Amino acid sequence: MEELSYETQLAKLTLIADKKYLPLAMDFIQDIAVVVGLPKMDAQKLELIVEEASLNVIEHAFDKDEKGNYEISIIRKPGQLVIAIRDKGLPFDFHKIKPGENSGLGMVLMKAFADEIHFMNLGREGKEVVFIKNLPYKNITEFDEVKEEKKEPPSEKKEVELTYRLMTAADAVPMARCMYRSYGYSYGNDFVYYPEKVQELIKSRLLHSCVVLNPEGELVGHLAMMLDSPGAKIGETGMAVVDPRYRGHGIFKKTKLFLVDYAAKRNMAGIYSEAVAVHPYTQKGNISLGAHETGFLIGFTPSTMFFKKIEKQQRTKRQTTVLFYLKLKDEEQKKVYPPFHHKAMIMKIYEKSGLNRRIEKAGHNVLENIDEKSRVDIKVQTEPGRAFMRVSQFGKDVAELIGFRLHELCLQKIDCIYIDLPLSHPMTQQICAPLEMMGFFFAGIIPEMFDGDVLRLQYLNNVDIDFEKVTVVSDFGKELFDYVVTAHERELSV
Repeated sequence: MEELSYETQLAKLTLIADKKYLPLAMDFIQDIAVVVGLPKMDAQKLELIVEEASLNVIEHAFDKDEKGNYEISIIRKPGQLVIAIRDKGLPFDFHKIKPGENSGLGMVLMKAFADEIHFMNLGREGKEVVFIKNLPYKNITEFDEVKEEKKEPPSEKKEVELTYRLMTAADAVPMARCMYRSYGYSYGNDFVYYPEKVQELIKSRLLHSCVVLNPEGELVGHLAMMLDSPGAKIGETGMAVVDPRYRGHGIFKKTKLFLVDYAAKRNMAGIYSEAVAVHPYTQKGNISLGAHETGFLIGFTPSTMFFKKIEKQQRTKRQTTVLFYLKLKDEEQKKVYPPFHHKAMIMKIYEKSGLNRRIEKAGHNVLENIDEKSRVDIKVQTEPGRAFMRVSQFGKDVAELIGFRLHELCLQKIDCIYIDLPLSHPMTQQICAPLEMMGFFFAGIIPEMFDGDVLRLQYLNNVDIDFEKVTVVSDFGKELFDYVVTAHERELSV
């Protein structure tokens, strides 16, 4: 099968920070966007937000008497057009922004046309804002207009002969149809309904899936493993689907076993997954394979997602997701610095998952050994109403900076906000409590994320959750879920 590059840089513009050069640059970006596949109107909208971000650099990144420059990179990723704007001007200083003044983040979000927006503080390399726009492809309805015949469910009295194999690009359309039979058009990752996007992800080695075929060669099951990069140490399984006619045949467990064996042969450290908590089936499948709960993301899934022939009615509230981790190989012991008030639960998570960790105590001089400025990267997913902050470098201003960005995200009505703190850094032990005073609360841990474990905290922006509707399967899962709910109640009482 032909492989595609993980990413291809189409162009890079280096511009003097002067408004008079903007029109030429924006025309060039719009033309490339059209060539890559964006409709003219969409290309114009993308041009507007790139222009807005460029103006923000020109007007605020350099002193008035300074002749600075900045770069605009245009990158093609599987199914996506990426525009990155980077400058090495004045470091972002939120202390100088007056109340009600816009820092650029809120301004861009208000006019956002992008599917994802990333804000990255790069230290000595400057700062960068990245816009990601999903490219339009034909929906499954445009691939095959032939009406499907009504198919009878297989007999429950005899074992059905099913074939499990690695997915190929040719399976993209049948997989999309299988997704539709189970979820309708409500599945969160909408690229599953666009076969050409799926094909690109497969060819670029970012998507590795197990598909299930019945004796007639019809695709009746699917489970994916997504990688952040082709050589990633861990993978995330998801997009689990079983044709409603074949439920009850143990398909999920067998597809997961297939991918576990596949990942082990690739020498990967482990697999994590996000299992829905509206029904028990996916959780049971994970547990039966030896995976264990490591956290609960409250309200992670939009209310629009539903399961055909499982749920009796459409849900009106955001749904909770369970984090699972399955260790694939033994490893050397690693030092971690969990907050003391979460130490007992985090140790239980490690023990359940069989992870070799040693709890350390941060010294009194932690603040003396870090930089003045922090680096907090932000990823915003506008459609599902989620944002992810990641502390990539601790600085003395970390609590203030996170508080400032949290305020901006709340103003933009982002429902669920998450922050990942590196457990390998002693500052995580000290910063957790101040963040909880802001309204964050415990979500769990994700092992081997960003080349080390992270502690994930979560923030709900006026989101109403019905905890009675959450389904939890295992005894440890119930203990961990109660712990997360208690942490949330504690946050509400602050």
